[in-house]
Amino acid sequence: MPADGLKSMFKGGIASLYYFHGENTRDIDEALVLLKEQLFADADVDFDCERFDGQLHAPAVVLQAAQTMPFCFERRLVVVQRVDAWTDADLKKCAAYCAKPSSKTCLVFVSTPEKKKLSGWVKKSGKVRLFSNPRWDRDIRNFAVQELARHKKKANAAALELLCQELNGNAQTMAGEIEKLALYCLDRQSINEADVEQALSGGHHNTIFTLVDSIGAGRLVHSLGCLKQLLDDGMAPLQVLAMIARQFRLLARVCEADPKRAGTARIRQALGFKSDFQAQKIIKQAGKWSSACFGTVFEELSSADRQLKSSRKENRLILENLLLRLANLSG
Repeated sequence: MPADGLKSMFKGGIASLYYFHGENTRDIDEALVLLKEQLFADADVDFDCERFDGQLHAPAVVLQAAQTMPFCFERRLVVVQRVDAWTDADLKKCAAYCAKPSSKTCLVFVSTPEKKKLSGWVKKSGKVRLFSNPRWDRDIRNFAVQELARHKKKANAAALELLCQELNGNAQTMAGEIEKLALYCLDRQSINEADVEQALSGGHHNTIFTLVDSIGAGRLVHSLGCLKQLLDDGMAPLQVLAMIARQFRLLARVCEADPKRAGTARIRQALGFKSDFQAQKIIKQAGKWSSACFGTVFEELSSADRQLKSSRKENRLILENLLLRLANLSG
């Protein structure tokens, strides 16, 4: 859904109670970001913004947070994910609060499957919103056009048709595929059929992702071999760097989510992967990296980017040195 469409949810003011449900977890996440921006702008909100997980936290803990007075701002934001993990008896404990929510708190319940009873309670004094994935060919096409525009890209008719054939209807996964395509095309705004074929369907696809997988798994010799093949085949060094950076952004998100607590399904959903196998693979990779190292990782990536754009060093040597430095950071 376009950002303007999500923002329209809050045009009449911020309600005290929301229930977001549906399979389109990407739009749910964006709605939560927009809601936080509406309430706090860009301020530091450590004390007035809390997140809970229905699989880890009981209703009593969430309700206590919702009834706590704000510390720095006029209102607090309390978000509880996966409320579908609560039993009917658990949910019933929220009924009284839903009937008369605190005016000093914005409480947001989130789940993939809808809990009908919770919807009924929230509707009386708050707002319920269904977030569905694109279902029809026209919806997927519109989604692709909007996502490309986010990356300041535009595909010609043939490229757009081929791209839509590659997309599976899951918003999170489709966004990831389009991000790959945008990274492949770098600064070029126009995308053609060959770009889609190379980035998503074949061409360098297997080798580039074998490279980033090897880096994430700490397999230095193999990743150096993949790098050599890609550069020998003519892939632009900045394209290679962009895909490496994307992989480390994913690894950082996995480490931040704490896989042992979140579980494979939740990681897969958050990253938009198509299968648990993909999620398990990156969870295994993430185990080789500590959360503390990612600051240094992204500094190294930024340094390589600057060198590729301005240094007189050979591009191949810059990337090889980057892989060596990254290998030293893995656990």
